[in-house]
Amino acid sequence: MSIEIILQVIMIIIAISMIKTENNLNLIILFSAFSLIAAGLYFMYNSPDVALSEISIGSAIIPLIFIIAISKQKEFVVINHLKDDFLKDNENEIAGRGYEILKNFCNHYDLKLKIIDSKESHIHGIFREKNIDLIIDKCSYTNNYILKGKESSILMNKLEQMTKDIDNIIIIKEGENETVD
Repeated sequence: MSIEIILQVIMIIIAISMIKTENNLNLIILFSAFSLIAAGLYFMYNSPDVALSEISIGSAIIPLIFIIAISKQKEFVVINHLKDDFLKDNENEIAGRGYEILKNFCNHYDLKLKIIDSKESHIHGIFREKNIDLIIDKCSYTNNYILKGKESSILMNKLEQMTKDIDNIIIIKEGENETVD
């Protein structure tokens, strides 16, 4: 068996591992290894210029950008507009069904949950001054809880997947210009 075939099989295994992993750091390491192997294959197929580009961009720059982006996302900031027991405050301790959902979500992604009561400070839109990730509101007609967040956020897609089977929770993903708090 030639080295090219072995490297291609290893790339397939790494690609499958990348799809299955849930840890962001492991994903970055696998991505970098995939890129290095691809660069080796480019070199073996007489494309040294493409191999050099793949090493510099795919194995170094892109993983560095991912690490920087992930390190910036340390907390999940939520604005609470509710006055009921979904995010109930028990003697300076937050509890309730909504808190449990958000806490499990944040624990899964190693984020610190920060809940800001809407009357605590003046807020300029969902994506403005405080870099808010989520706004929680309640529809007065249906009594559904509305969780609004950025349409471009991967976390919002994950939160939507986690809450799809929970009754009376609606996820709304908004673009940057559509926000109203």
